[in-house]
Amino acid sequence: QHERLKREEYRRDYEKREFERAEQRERQRQKAIEERRVVYVGRLWADMTRAELKRRFEVFGEIEECAVNLRDDGDNFGFITYRYTCDACAALENGHTLRRSNEPQFELCFGGRKQFCKSNYTDLDSHSDDFDPASTKSKYDTMDFDSLLREAQRSLRR
Repeated sequence: QHERLKREEYRRDYEKREFERAEQRERQRQKAIEERRVVYVGRLWADMTRAELKRRFEVFGEIEECAVNLRDDGDNFGFITYRYTCDACAALENGHTLRRSNEPQFELCFGGRKQFCKSNYTDLDSHSDDFDPASTKSKYDTMDFDSLLREAQRSLRR
């Protein structure tokens, strides 16, 4: 009875720590991105597995984590987290040599560029309703041909 109660208490404590573990994993992931230890590998074949990607790229150094994302549209990619930045750089410089002759050239770059640059990105395609083509017009759009010709001749004289 006492042992069962203790076991239940330990299980509850373990579950409570799950949030802390998730936070720690996220901090570690961000740190790896900032240290440039994460390599993005694009243009993977649909039959690429985590084990195969890891096996190929571990020639450059110790891999902490490897993930493969296979998408329905064929835009398959993976992320490899190396233990050391120098190994990630070696993979970036030489990873293209790991491609088999029947495979497309890998697309290689540091992973997490969006996080690394700490920039806000805007998907312009998703805001097509807000797009106002009139705002992109220049002063020349409203000029007639003769005015445009005079303006061009003036700029040539300068």
